[in-house]
Amino acid sequence: MKIQLSQSLLLPLSLGLAVISCQLSATEFDARSYAMGGVGVTTADYVTASFHNPAMAAKHDVRDDFGLLAPVLGIQFDDPDELFNDASNLYDVIANADVSKPADALIVNAALTQLAGDKAYSEAGFGLVASVPTRYYSTNVFIKGYVDAFLFADVLDNDLTDTHVDSKMSVYAISVVEFGMTFARKFDTRYGGIHVGISPKYNIISTYNYSQTIDNFDPGKYKDGASSDKKGFNLDLGMEVGLLYGLSAGAVVKNLIPQEVDLKPMNGSSASYNLHPVMTTGLSWSSDYATLAMDIDINKTQRYEDIVSLSGINDDFDDTQMLRIGGELSLPSAMQLRAGYTTDLQGNKGQVFTAGIGLSPFNVFHLDLGASYGGSNKFGLVAQTMLWF
Repeated sequence: MKIQLSQSLLLPLSLGLAVISCQLSATEFDARSYAMGGVGVTTADYVTASFHNPAMAAKHDVRDDFGLLAPVLGIQFDDPDELFNDASNLYDVIANADVSKPADALIVNAALTQLAGDKAYSEAGFGLVASVPTRYYSTNVFIKGYVDAFLFADVLDNDLTDTHVDSKMSVYAISVVEFGMTFARKFDTRYGGIHVGISPKYNIISTYNYSQTIDNFDPGKYKDGASSDKKGFNLDLGMEVGLLYGLSAGAVVKNLIPQEVDLKPMNGSSASYNLHPVMTTGLSWSSDYATLAMDIDINKTQRYEDIVSLSGINDDFDDTQMLRIGGELSLPSAMQLRAGYTTDLQGNKGQVFTAGIGLSPFNVFHLDLGASYGGSNKFGLVAQTMLWF
């Protein structure tokens, strides 16, 4: 048998993690937070509070009347197993192989074995927020969305026969678009204040599953992927407490109402995706010129579950429980420098270092950039603009 695998194999692999993803997290894409390792429970500003902790919408300067975030855009990519490199190698081997010849069959089998179990991930996101703060009550209106895409090589060892290949490439993608409002209030205390907030939101969850045998994985047939939509409501709840000496502590629970959506099966491959409540606590210190913060997830975030595949994948392969540390040096009304660090306490994701810059002339127009790096195959970039009045 001569396997017919075109060079366009690598295109759908890229499309599966880039075009379909246009993170992110599951990741909250806010350029300032992203540059600071993802912290935000006690450090978000009143505009980006809707992304991190609704209580922070009530924490603002008395001179603030209106804020607009339009837009934030971000993407991050992670290929820990070098799936793209192994897929490229498989193409090079198969391009000239004739597995009716024993020597060629062994070479192709070796390339398939190298590819077996490889996974790659991508997240992308966007957001828009309009904020109207007042002395005691603050309201935000927001739209945000993200995509969590997962591509894996579902390869069986010694798969080649005289007639066909059973091994598959599978792309799973979940997009979540949320429309919501944030309501927050401040309660004064002798130490600085307690802020509480809630974000009711309407979400649209879309799923995508494209699973094909390796020799039939065709970018021109992406429309044949199985897709579905599910709509529902959810809530985020948060609080923040001002302490002495510039310290503050807070907590937020996101997606208070558990949601689960099933991906439509395709060619025997299927899964479900979970949006479970996740609690994150935060502690920070800040002054006019500097901020230091740490956030930690109290429970793990679960994503893809119940995966039905040829090779078998454990449900906890993509569970995460993040520890985030970040800092900022600021020249008020001018410029900010930021850096951070993120690690997964579940051990499924590698450590990531982040950095970024902010420009804020007269504290009216804000341009923020954030980037992450966790190795040659793990990186991300986020950019946003804001107006404060």
